[in-house]
Amino acid sequence: MAFRRIRGLPPLIVTVLFVLLLAGCGDAAPAEEAEAPEPAPMEDAMPESRYNQSPMLNQRVMDGTLPPVDERLPLNPVVITPRADLGEAIGKYGGTLAVMAIDPNYDAFGAEWGDGGGYVNESLATFDLADRVFTENIAEAWSVNDDLTELTVNLREGVRWSDGNALTTDDIAFWWNDIMLNETLTPSIPAYFKSADGEPMVLNVIDDYTFSLQYSSRYAAIADRLSSLQPWAPKAYLTTWHPDYSDNAAAVATDEGFAEWYEAFLAHYAGRAFIIYGPDRPILGPYIVGPLDSVGTRLSERNPFYWKVDSDGNQLPYIDYYERVLVGSREILEAKAITGDYNFGGAWADLANYPLLQENAEAAGYTVRLYPGQNWGGSVSWAWNYTSKDPFLKELFNDLRWRRAMSLALDREAYNQVFNLGLTEPRQAVPPPDWSFREETMGYTDVEYDPDTANALLDELGLAWDANEEWRTRPDTGEQFILFTEIGSEGHRAGEWDFIISQWRDVGIEVKYKQVDHALYAQHLLANDLDIGTWGAGGPSEAVSHAVFPIRLVPPWHWRTCCALAGIAWYDWWESGGEAGEEPPEVIQELYGMLDEWQDEPIGTARYKELGQAMVALNEENHWWNVMTSPSPGISHAIAASAVDNSVKNLRLPEKDGGWWLIELLYIDE
Repeated sequence: MAFRRIRGLPPLIVTVLFVLLLAGCGDAAPAEEAEAPEPAPMEDAMPESRYNQSPMLNQRVMDGTLPPVDERLPLNPVVITPRADLGEAIGKYGGTLAVMAIDPNYDAFGAEWGDGGGYVNESLATFDLADRVFTENIAEAWSVNDDLTELTVNLREGVRWSDGNALTTDDIAFWWNDIMLNETLTPSIPAYFKSADGEPMVLNVIDDYTFSLQYSSRYAAIADRLSSLQPWAPKAYLTTWHPDYSDNAAAVATDEGFAEWYEAFLAHYAGRAFIIYGPDRPILGPYIVGPLDSVGTRLSERNPFYWKVDSDGNQLPYIDYYERVLVGSREILEAKAITGDYNFGGAWADLANYPLLQENAEAAGYTVRLYPGQNWGGSVSWAWNYTSKDPFLKELFNDLRWRRAMSLALDREAYNQVFNLGLTEPRQAVPPPDWSFREETMGYTDVEYDPDTANALLDELGLAWDANEEWRTRPDTGEQFILFTEIGSEGHRAGEWDFIISQWRDVGIEVKYKQVDHALYAQHLLANDLDIGTWGAGGPSEAVSHAVFPIRLVPPWHWRTCCALAGIAWYDWWESGGEAGEEPPEVIQELYGMLDEWQDEPIGTARYKELGQAMVALNEENHWWNVMTSPSPGISHAIAASAVDNSVKNLRLPEKDGGWWLIELLYIDE
């Protein structure tokens, strides 16, 4: 709890003693009129300001160790008006948001998911889930030229890093010229920053707060990544480890235990550097990362240079501290969420615990919310190995009759009741509701439970039953038909895969699997050694999919490097223009052709929507990538319920489908 210190004015000092003495001396000469001294300076007074700040910062301002709030904020701060229609209101300062985590390398298990992050996930623009539009953020304005080759951006003047240094185009030039174009630091420039011919874009610095990204050819998705684009790096901090700026870079790296300068540089710049290096690593988010204690708890405090205010002029965030508490397992996290041990501990609780969460909500003082899911499905997803090293399996998996049979063999409604508490419906994978070309009629092909038709299709494929009609057999060897795969440690819930393969077993198809470390799973899948690829059913936004790659609409139905599901060699063929990989079937080539044209259309055109719907239709018809149900309550790839203490305010109303919360607007009202 934070308290506001009440200050009185200093006393007015008046010298009256000499006057009184004179009044007692009848014949004494009158004294010269004395001047009252100037009032004593108000050393602890706060300077007047257009804006308000958290009381926890007052003393630092009065001590001179922190500039006044007007000097810390931009000339034109981002103004967030709490939306009463979403359940938001003007908040108050103070308190600690206490969340739980189970991974020491990942610094939140709840609060970060509301708006994508409390620490560093600030981009040029934001994508408001409530209205499905881009809004200004660090970029105050932007424009695209008529031929879609240049994006010009005006930065918000006066945005500062958490160390007080201003964010300017100097940080952007450093990011591009000294990091992205440095082959030691960036061996391969990401696709978004290259033209269609593979040439890197050109960064043009116009002035301290204006720059442009220029491409050599038309790029229809040039502005689509504004809500995830972070084209900067804290130059004043990072030059210590860069040899172009510091002769001591190698020595500093050695002192820190690194073999090479670039290892030290990337450790301080990339990945989760702000977590490792805590307060020293400048950030742009609302909380400065605090140090870890001996048990893995991290107490982070507000960023005094955060550049957003509410509509009453209160500098955000409202909450002073963000505490991450490390617990030993998911089971412990769920147990503590149910007992209400931490006010934000159950922000991301597993949906399976929803009934138990509800049962204990009143006694523990929290409220359970189910937010609409934004995934492509409400289950683990899978795809068959269409480029299998086994000639028979390759031919089988590419036969639509196989994929239809394996879909019709699944009782999706039973799955819905067991895993999603009856909150979803049988459906194929289709884009989330906020995608512009999504239609309500999509995704219902072959989702009914029809084992008779499934068996008939398998019979047609030559997968005959054995003599005891227990298992199906391979027509090429006469042996039992068995598929093998692995499951990584991520992207699924306990029991899901067992449920699915038990139903395939009912039509004679045996699937054997083992659970392995996710890195090992990815290694085997990328080596084309698994019969089935599995993963969750999340995915990037429509804008990112358009600008980079629609991972759920074309092979390999995820990112090529980490989580591909199937058809990796097909992707390599497409990306290389036929120089590498394996030439895919005609229908897949048709799909890639649609993708090429779709990415060359700006979002929102009639042709763009037509092509998007055509890609969805081809996927639905062919069942290349599969799920069990429509999205269940959750966010990103998580199937979840929110169980948050009643003292935490400004969580958005689930029924309004405006996202979960903005972390900077959360406040605590005991």
